[in-house]
Amino acid sequence: MTALKNAALRQLALKVLAQHAGSARGTEALVAAVRRAYDDLARVSVPLIGQVGVDALTGRALHLAQQAHPWLVRTRQPEQWKGPLDQMVFCLEQKDPAIATEAAAAVFGTLTGLIVSFIGEPLAMGLLRQAWPDAFDEARTEETEA
Repeated sequence: MTALKNAALRQLALKVLAQHAGSARGTEALVAAVRRAYDDLARVSVPLIGQVGVDALTGRALHLAQQAHPWLVRTRQPEQWKGPLDQMVFCLEQKDPAIATEAAAAVFGTLTGLIVSFIGEPLAMGLLRQAWPDAFDEARTEETEA
């Protein structure tokens, strides 16, 4: 995956998080947006790669995002840790919303990049369009208006 495509996927993630948060601000709004975006992506990905596959790719994305956001580390006891989404949410809740939003976008950008690498761009982009149609509808509208 090229740096340009990674940046585009990160921008897509920022757009999705902003859309899911709506006019609400703060950590609670971000966490709700993260959970909704993740649930939307998992809903379309699980039939293809299974929940274990989604969890594995999410865990890998979280690990890779730690390079830029080292505070995204396991901080709960293993028995309290239900999966990579819960770990990410726990870490996001500890930070300022602006910093947490950047980290969440990094994780989602990396996650979508891993999905693209794993199943191929055409199929992955179809899944992303199914998961987050509003993000793509807005992009299409912007292209039409230009």
